[in-house]
Amino acid sequence: METFTQWIEAHVGPIAGKIGANRYVQAIQNTFLTLIPFMTIGGLALVIITPPMDYTTMDPGIGRAFMQGWSTLASWLYQPLNTINLITMGCLAIWVAVGIAFFLARHYKMNGFLPVVVSAASFASMALINNEGALITDYFSGTGLFCAIVSSVASLELFRFLCNHKVGRIEIPGGGVPPALADSIGQLAPAAIVFIVMSVVSTIALRVTGQPFADFVAIMLSPLIGAVDSYWGVLFVAFTIPLLFWFGIHDSVITSPLEPFLYANLYANMAAYAAGTALPYTFTQSFLFYFVSIGGNGATLALALLTLRSKSKQIKTIGRLGIVPVIFGVNEPIVFGLPVMYNPLMFIPSILSMVLNATITYAAMIFGLVGKTFIYPGWNLFSPVGAIVSTMDVRALVLVIALIALDVAVYYPFFKAFERNKLEEESTDDQVDAQQAV
Repeated sequence: METFTQWIEAHVGPIAGKIGANRYVQAIQNTFLTLIPFMTIGGLALVIITPPMDYTTMDPGIGRAFMQGWSTLASWLYQPLNTINLITMGCLAIWVAVGIAFFLARHYKMNGFLPVVVSAASFASMALINNEGALITDYFSGTGLFCAIVSSVASLELFRFLCNHKVGRIEIPGGGVPPALADSIGQLAPAAIVFIVMSVVSTIALRVTGQPFADFVAIMLSPLIGAVDSYWGVLFVAFTIPLLFWFGIHDSVITSPLEPFLYANLYANMAAYAAGTALPYTFTQSFLFYFVSIGGNGATLALALLTLRSKSKQIKTIGRLGIVPVIFGVNEPIVFGLPVMYNPLMFIPSILSMVLNATITYAAMIFGLVGKTFIYPGWNLFSPVGAIVSTMDVRALVLVIALIALDVAVYYPFFKAFERNKLEEESTDDQVDAQQAV
C-alpha cells in the first residue's frame, strides 16, 4: 500500500508540474513579476500623497506636527506623484495585456512588435469603448485586469494561428525590402481579422449588457473572487502551499494562478484608500508575503532564529548562513540546508505555522484590529517593514512580531527533537574520528 508521500509524488507532483510549466501560467507569472517595480512605485507614490490621519483632529504634540508636515509635503507633491500613480497602477490592465502578449509571443518565437500591439489593441476594443462609441478609462486599471488576461491570450492565439497558416499573407516580390516591413505587410490580414473578431465580440457585449466586455468578465468572475477572499480560500492557500512545498513542489503552482485575483484585490484596496473609503478585500499579495509566509514558504524566519542558538555545530552554521537571506524572504539555505523539505519533523510546523498566521491575520483584519493591505512593496521586503508599508498601520508591526513569536513556539518542540538527532550524529562522528586518529 502506497504511503501518503508516495501518493503525493505519484499523483499530485505530475499535475503540479504541468500547471507550473503551462505557457499561460508562466506568461501571467512573468508579467506580474516584471511589473513589481510599477506597483511598488505607484503604491508608494499614493502613500506619500494620502496621509493616513487628519492632523486637524489630533492633539498638539509631535504626532500632530509630523502629520501636518506630511500633509504639507503631500499637497506640494500631489500633481507629480498622482501622475506616477495613474500611469502605473492606474493603467495596470494595459501593462498586463502588453506583458502577457510579450511573453507568449516570445514563447512561440514570434518576431516583431506587432503581436504585442495587436493584443493591446484587442484589449482596448474589449474594455475601453462604451455604448456611445467613446473611449473610457474605467477599465484601464485593476478593474480591467481579468479582461486584459482573457483578451491578450485570445487575440495572440488567434493571431498566431492565422499567421502560421498564412491566412491572407501578402508577399512583397523582389528583394531589398527591410525584414520588419515585409513581416508587417505579410501580417496585415491576420491583424485585421483579429481586430474584426474582437470588435464584434465587444459590440455584442455592448448591445446585450450595455457595458463593455470587461464588465461582463468581471461579473462572471466575481463569485470566484469572493471565494478566494474568504477565510476558506485563505486557509486553503495557507495549507496547500507549504504542504506541496514540503514534497518539493514550488509554491508558484498555487500562487501563479491566484496572482490576477490577488493583484485585483490589491488595486481595489488601493483605489478605496485613495478615495477614503473602507478597503473591501483582505487576501492580497501583501497579506500572503508579509503576514503568512514570514521568511518564505513555511514561515521559516522563526526556524532560522532557532538555528542561531542551536547546540549543534551543523545547524548553527546553516543558521548563520541562512539568517540574512531568510530575512528577505529567500529561505533556500534553511529549506535545503537543515533540511525542511522531506524532513518528517518539519512537516507539521511548516504547515501549522502558516495556517495559524493566516487565521490570526485574517481575523485581525476582518474585525478591524489591523488595517488591510493596499500596497505591495515587493516579495523580498523584511516582513515587519513590509507589514507597516503595506497597511500604513503600526499595529501591523505588532501583529507580525507576535506571529513570529508564535511561529517560534510552533517550531520549537520539533526543532529540539531534530537538534537532538543531530547532536547524536555529531557525537557519533566525533567518536569515529577519535578512533581513527588513534
